Amino acid sequence: MKKIYIIIIIISLYSCNAREVIIPVEIKLARIENTEIINNVSINLKILPLYEKNIKYNGKLPLTDYLFTNSNANIRNKPSIDGRILGQTKIFKKIEVLEKIKGDNIKNNNIWYKVHYDNYIGYIHSSVVVKRKFRFEEMAKKARKLDLFIKKSKNNNWDIEKIVQYNPGSSEDEDAPIDNYGHRGEQSIKSIYTELNGDRLLRYLSDGRIVSIKTRNSIENIVTIPDSTKTYNIEVGKTKKINMKNGINKIIVIDLNNQNQGIFLKKNNIWQLISYSLIISGKNDNHNSYETPKGYFLVGNTVKQVVFVSEKKVKKENLNGETNDEYELIKKYSRANYGIRFSGGGYIHGIPLSDDRVDELGDEKSVEEFKNRAIITLGTYRRSHKCVRSSEEHESFLYHDFVGFDPKYKDKWWRLPKENVAVIVF
Repeated sequence: MKKIYIIIIIISLYSCNAREVIIPVEIKLARIENTEIINNVSINLKILPLYEKNIKYNGKLPLTDYLFTNSNANIRNKPSIDGRILGQTKIFKKIEVLEKIKGDNIKNNNIWYKVHYDNYIGYIHSSVVVKRKFRFEEMAKKARKLDLFIKKSKNNNWDIEKIVQYNPGSSEDEDAPIDNYGHRGEQSIKSIYTELNGDRLLRYLSDGRIVSIKTRNSIENIVTIPDSTKTYNIEVGKTKKINMKNGINKIIVIDLNNQNQGIFLKKNNIWQLISYSLIISGKNDNHNSYETPKGYFLVGNTVKQVVFVSEKKVKKENLNGETNDEYELIKKYSRANYGIRFSGGGYIHGIPLSDDRVDELGDEKSVEEFKNRAIITLGTYRRSHKCVRSSEEHESFLYHDFVGFDPKYKDKWWRLPKENVAVIVF
């Protein structure tokens, strides 16, 4: 009887170790007709780490695991309501977590945290804190998913493109529907996908989203996206080809739940975490403010300063200071430094300030001090209009050193990155 052999190898695709790992793998050769083991062979296989830590940013990095409070809260010398009060927290100030422990039960909750705060160590009950953390491994998995998406697309000769639906400002149709993912149609295109039961449903794909063109025809394209196994039908002419000659080797990964971001650079086929920072992302207020869109995006351009315009109708005054029924439209401007545009009017940028506030502060030093005070809100809650804010110093690092720009755009107010940079929002 002709013998047929099967080689069975079971390994993990990625390791969380910060170095390459060489491991011996036992291969069992078995005959199909009676599964008899013929031989054991040891070989060496190289497993790439999920990511490496190689920090390039020279500024102060935030805590990677921290708490904050929404009001002043007591820190005690033991995990008990009877513990002596050592001090009180300040709203939104980050608190270093040392240990999660059990203590006195308060409202059916016995979880306390041992913390380091203002040069002393104490205990605070979990009911009065909000916990945040950097999920670097999860961020790296998102980066790897993009790698696999690109590889699959190239293997199938599918063109990798991005959605083009950018218009200055943010708007959407009145009473526009919300898709099953909770997305609104602002600066997005409509796509249709089919469920297993045959239902055809709407999903908005935001400007800047990375897609792969699976099938083309004169009416619509069928595309795939990195964060879904579904295929989507979209109108033709809504995408633009990405130059993938050198692939994508730079990624900014934004974690909306924890309000922070990790910056990754690929070297020798390994994603390196080179920086991380706290952020504030967009909040959906169902009217004028939009949530930062989730997905895989390609940076479109950068600007040294993002300008925001708000309009307000006010009653006109006559020479006597009296008002009448006539209105005038007042425009107010706010500005944020170091804008990196990734989806529609959505930028990653520094702390914004209105022109009125700058005039009120009076000088550059006062403006800088104000921005430094505003940093305390980073890493807490969503509160911006679609954009992602980070500290001025870290944003300067992203703008100049990480994203960079093609030298031929040096003298323009907007610039194109010198190579592909992806932004992943989850």
